[in-house]
Amino acid sequence: MFRVNGLAVCYRYSDKVLNCYRYIDSMGLDFVNRHVAKILLAVRDGDSINKVSERIGSSYSYTYEWIQRLEDAEVLKRNSGIRILDEEFVELFKDIGKTVLRKDLSLDEAYLLPNFSEMEYRFSKTDAVYIWTKGGYQVGRDRNDYPIFIDVYKEDLEDWERFFDSFGVETSVGEREQKQGIHFVLYPVDEMETDWMDSASVTPLSETVEWAEQFRANFQPALEMLDEIHDLDLGVEYRERNVM
Repeated sequence: MFRVNGLAVCYRYSDKVLNCYRYIDSMGLDFVNRHVAKILLAVRDGDSINKVSERIGSSYSYTYEWIQRLEDAEVLKRNSGIRILDEEFVELFKDIGKTVLRKDLSLDEAYLLPNFSEMEYRFSKTDAVYIWTKGGYQVGRDRNDYPIFIDVYKEDLEDWERFFDSFGVETSVGEREQKQGIHFVLYPVDEMETDWMDSASVTPLSETVEWAEQFRANFQPALEMLDEIHDLDLGVEYRERNVM
């Protein structure tokens, strides 16, 4: 029995668990923290530190510090990119990391979850607007019922449902359902174009604008924000102006 940030996590006694303790002792960690959990969930063989820091939404310097400690512990090695030296340990640590993150999952962390899946996706619809306005525009959700909208490939749909379930996050498919807290709405598609913005794969800006224009009643202020932020020359005005 291990205790992770106050949670009891049980594993069968094995050499793998002993190795886990050995690495933890060598890193000087209080078993595991959320930052290391995110690094080991996000890292892919051959990644740069910059790529990992983008995936986990953290600074380069802080990510570098923890990757260096993981390298000192012989979990990872930097050699023409990051190389995973102990696949078995990293897989065990991923399971523990999921347990750590599912306890009090923050909204910022929820937006990072798709980056840990190794599957293609894009934030779409309301969340594409939210991301392209740099978090400046929200509509139709709050902390008690917070849907996050993503497009996924049809053939990956069941894998996505299992993936989010492993973090204790509920999903619905094709339409929003009333649920408590953070949940994901999955839209299965045959093809999709993506851009990368603020640690996220997202619907391209032009496609996002076209979608928002279909729902001007809800997204007129967002269109003005998009115009101002990205210099789109849309000619959209919503906010009241003071007239002298």
